[in-house]
Amino acid sequence: MDTVYKYCGANGLKILRDLELKVTPPNQFNDPFEFTPKMGYSDPVGYAKRNLQQESVLLKWLYERKRAEGKFVGSFQEFQKQASAYQTEIIEAFVNVLPLGAAQAEKDFLDEVSKRFGLLCMSQKRDSILMWGHYCDKPLGLVIGFDKSAAVFQQEKGLRLVNYVKERVAFDACWLAGSPELLKYEEDVILSKSDAWLYEEEVRQFFTLSSPSLTKRPLEDKTTGYFLPFPAEAIVSVTLGPRCSPELEKDVREILLKPNFSKVRLDCAVLSRNGFIIEFEPVKFTL
Repeated sequence: MDTVYKYCGANGLKILRDLELKVTPPNQFNDPFEFTPKMGYSDPVGYAKRNLQQESVLLKWLYERKRAEGKFVGSFQEFQKQASAYQTEIIEAFVNVLPLGAAQAEKDFLDEVSKRFGLLCMSQKRDSILMWGHYCDKPLGLVIGFDKSAAVFQQEKGLRLVNYVKERVAFDACWLAGSPELLKYEEDVILSKSDAWLYEEEVRQFFTLSSPSLTKRPLEDKTTGYFLPFPAEAIVSVTLGPRCSPELEKDVREILLKPNFSKVRLDCAVLSRNGFIIEFEPVKFTL
């Protein structure tokens, strides 16, 4: 059985009690580079020619400039009829503003994606000192182990390995819909992270936020939270932090004594005496 792990603070109790995992829109992640591809244009002139008919704003700008220079005195409608005479100039103007458009698109992309999609993120390991420190309330929390093969983790495209890369994912606005390049990009932007995060050994599951598999409700900060319900049988282990409080340990024990958690292994993370290593010791189910 392959196990994947969720590092938790005290909120791990809520996961155990409610049997649901949070699915997070990417603009709420710690990594500021998530879903921020490097955008560009391999054929800016060709792109301009394909899109000029939709750029009435650009045509309006050129019309105003011609009027200010005294080179055109008619109405905008008349200018539109003669626009073909200014085609080269219009294309040049369009190409000149593309870098500004790319910069704005990079800023907007993350928020646009986050309106529609979210991710469930876990790790392949439970002994990362960094993650115990970052995500478990400075080792006060716990780590929950899940059976990766459980049906709940096969939904959408299932849990998938993250690729750690040195360069940002590139998006070329000149790619055509359905092209192999665009399809590859759609995979890469979901599964790629800076190799600075390599130690996390992350796996992630991509969800459409409107999916019937998710439940949603308002959070304390008045934003909407999205949650993936799962059966108790999907949990295989709970690991208490090396500085877990007696109160938290007692609460975890009480939850795991319920019949639907009968197969869950309870253990405790301990600090190795011989190095900077997290080790694990079994804990008995007694109160």
